[in-house]
Amino acid sequence: MKKVTTLLLLFIAFAFSVSAQTINRPKLDTQLNILTKENKSVGNLDKYLGIYSSTQLQLKITISKNDTTLMAQATGQNAFPLEASAKDRFIFHKAGIELLFDISRSKMTLNQGGETYWFTRDGTTHQQVIAQQPIIYQPEAMQADLTKFRNTLIKAHPGLYTNQTHDEFENLMNSLIVETAKPLEATAFYKVVLKMIANIHDDHTGAQAFNELGSIIANQKWLPFQILVKEERIFIVNNLSNLQIPDGSEILAIDGHLSNEILSAISVHFSSDGTSRLGLLHSLGTSYFKLFGKLYPQIFGEKLSYNLSYRDYRSKQILTVQVEPVAGQNYIDIKTKRYPSSIPSTDAFNFEINKQDNYAILKIDRFFKDSFREPENTFPDYYKQCFKEISSNKIGNLIIDLRDNSGGKAENAAYLLQYFIDKPIVPAKEIVTLGDDEYFLKTTGDRLKLDEEFAPVRQKDGTFRVTKFDKVRELAKFNPIGDYHFNGKLVVLINGGMVSAAGTAAGLLKEYTNAILVGTETSGYTGISNGVQKITIRGDHTETAISIPLLHAVYAINPAIQKRGAIPDYEVSNSVQDMLENRDAVLEFVFKNLLQIKAKR
Repeated sequence: MKKVTTLLLLFIAFAFSVSAQTINRPKLDTQLNILTKENKSVGNLDKYLGIYSSTQLQLKITISKNDTTLMAQATGQNAFPLEASAKDRFIFHKAGIELLFDISRSKMTLNQGGETYWFTRDGTTHQQVIAQQPIIYQPEAMQADLTKFRNTLIKAHPGLYTNQTHDEFENLMNSLIVETAKPLEATAFYKVVLKMIANIHDDHTGAQAFNELGSIIANQKWLPFQILVKEERIFIVNNLSNLQIPDGSEILAIDGHLSNEILSAISVHFSSDGTSRLGLLHSLGTSYFKLFGKLYPQIFGEKLSYNLSYRDYRSKQILTVQVEPVAGQNYIDIKTKRYPSSIPSTDAFNFEINKQDNYAILKIDRFFKDSFREPENTFPDYYKQCFKEISSNKIGNLIIDLRDNSGGKAENAAYLLQYFIDKPIVPAKEIVTLGDDEYFLKTTGDRLKLDEEFAPVRQKDGTFRVTKFDKVRELAKFNPIGDYHFNGKLVVLINGGMVSAAGTAAGLLKEYTNAILVGTETSGYTGISNGVQKITIRGDHTETAISIPLLHAVYAINPAIQKRGAIPDYEVSNSVQDMLENRDAVLEFVFKNLLQIKAKR
């Protein structure tokens, strides 16, 4: 959230420090002049005026007018003029900013640099938003876009059949065509697209909504609870509502939908890497993108209030109450104020040594520090510093905590292995794509730089093998590091919050070292897509889109277990009681049973 806000501020500020971009405008001057005159009349401009807020960004945009010119101004920024380019559409060429207004819904969409942000005019009540006339799609429009998405997935997605067969994919698409044989609300069709993507079981493949539909979904309010899923049951661990529901209470039903029914429905529309549900169920309590309170309105429909049936943690009574949802930003603000200790660190890594009990803990929250473009030596230098300290202090026990690691660059996981292996390894067997630049230009219309950046070479099966390793260094050889080599006991903490490169790291550590894995099954593992290169395909007739990874990696790990996450040697997880008491049961298990020490965290 913070990164997105910063980026938008930079975009707007950047507009005043660069020369105008070269824009192709083939003989539209006359039309634009007509549009500009039409929109410059006082009455026409007045309908756009106001202060607009977004649940995606912690800023507001004020739309005002200077005589006959519409002006926009973001929080803390200078105002800039807008030029009419079509009905209800205005642009600021220097920064590539496009504003689209939906007057009937008091909405505004900001497009810039390939990103889309949705705003609602302040003063518009939530009741008014929900009561607005819904967007309806006709069968031919929905089915045309489903066909486009299907064909593009077949032509562009190299991992389409990793977790489903060709027949399973076609059967699903046929069922979705039947489902769209009648007019549907736009939000209902968005759920259809979610089903299509979920069945691929790939965390780098996604569905998005844009323009009016994107605004509706982005501005949906959330259920005010952070939850923990244990054995298909839902427990409240952070109550962000104004109701006196004690943390630890179990959600039994919402509007008559039983908790197991709710989890099953979410699993139909969302997934994670591989066919295991554990990663998804874990992310419902931790991932901003898949928070339970955020997804429930998308699947079951947004309402002004919800009937919640729960088992009270203290009294054990079953009670039913009315719960009002909260805006996404309010959800985050309330959590920060009420549960400050539960806010995760923003550091990429942390390291500490306990000389007395002879152990060290290396916590890695992601496999990039600040950005994917940072110097290649960022992680190797940090590892060297850590293992130098381990060696100089003669530490015999090392705990690597990868829990809730959000992924990143797989080579930064491979660099870590160099301190444990005794012979060279190549982490990835191969990385493939379905075409080169010419192929994707013909099939999707995208002008890519695959040839320059990855040097794809056609194989006998028709796929293209990546031969240039600059951006995917996991294809290169990694040699053992003799200095500060670690030969002691290695314990790796894992859970379902580990995605992409993090799951791969757990698999590589298990395959090539003597690591003992403790925790729960990871989400990401091996035989997964690579998020380095992606494309977005928009529907032609609906406000939906899909994003597709173009690279697929197969890592040098036992293929028999590539369709699920890394499995722990000791399955241990925090109970609801542990969460409420802020205890780390997994780490306590390691100290007591594997290291035989009484150290506490």
